[in-house]
Amino acid sequence: MYTTLFPRHSDRLVFEGNVDPNRVWAQQIRTWNKGMDARFPDAARVAVNAGLGLGGTVEEVEKTFVDVADKLDRQPVPVPGTPVSLNGGLLRAVTYQLLMHDDTLAPLTRSWRAAADLAAGNAPDLAVLSQVFAGSPAEPGVPADNQITMSLAILCGDATWSHDVASYETNTAADRERYPLSAGMPANIWPCAFWSRTPVEAAVTVTAKGPRDVLILQNRRDNATPWESGLGMRRALGGRAGFVGVDNGGHYVYGTGSTCADEAAVAFLTAGTLPAKDISC
Repeated sequence: MYTTLFPRHSDRLVFEGNVDPNRVWAQQIRTWNKGMDARFPDAARVAVNAGLGLGGTVEEVEKTFVDVADKLDRQPVPVPGTPVSLNGGLLRAVTYQLLMHDDTLAPLTRSWRAAADLAAGNAPDLAVLSQVFAGSPAEPGVPADNQITMSLAILCGDATWSHDVASYETNTAADRERYPLSAGMPANIWPCAFWSRTPVEAAVTVTAKGPRDVLILQNRRDNATPWESGLGMRRALGGRAGFVGVDNGGHYVYGTGSTCADEAAVAFLTAGTLPAKDISC
């Protein structure tokens, strides 16, 4: 969840990328399954319109993606010019990341074409593979694993996770059957299952008690924090919050193309005006 604070009015909060506070964290992560199903067609349409040969309809592109990922699961393929060996799990992970922004949908779909070529033993588009799998430049004095360790400290430290390894296996199998695009990835086991420390303090309870000082912005097709998790935050905050639902995809709302959402945010941050009723943009 991302919070925007307006400097002159620190009592006014804008939330986007919303987490359902009653699902932290394992159940929240499992909502990625529905998020992938909702967001993937946006990218599939880009692939269809670009004529990449992955299918002539959204449904055909989805089937091609699932088939390629399954094939790479069985037989990973080295990516030329990189130290990466591409398997289905990595393809799904890259897809999850690049679905967060509209401006990365085109390179994402070209990477699907390249992955399909690799899996078939054909020459891939090396330029897009180099782009997609290029490592981030090292920051002086910052460990390479800083981002992931920070994330795990939050995810594993905020809440107690199940230590029953078999339960992850069961949940992953069930989600793989129900959500072939993500293939059970969100339910799979995390390092949190082996976290030895319990949370040092109880999680803050999010309630509707308090001033009406929050605006929630939520995309309908956010693969990382899906629509239902935004509604979960809406329910938790109740009358404290205004809500703007945006018919858009990706993980970010403000400044990404919705004039309706941007105007609602600016009106709130500058004048304290919250919508009287939930808004659909």
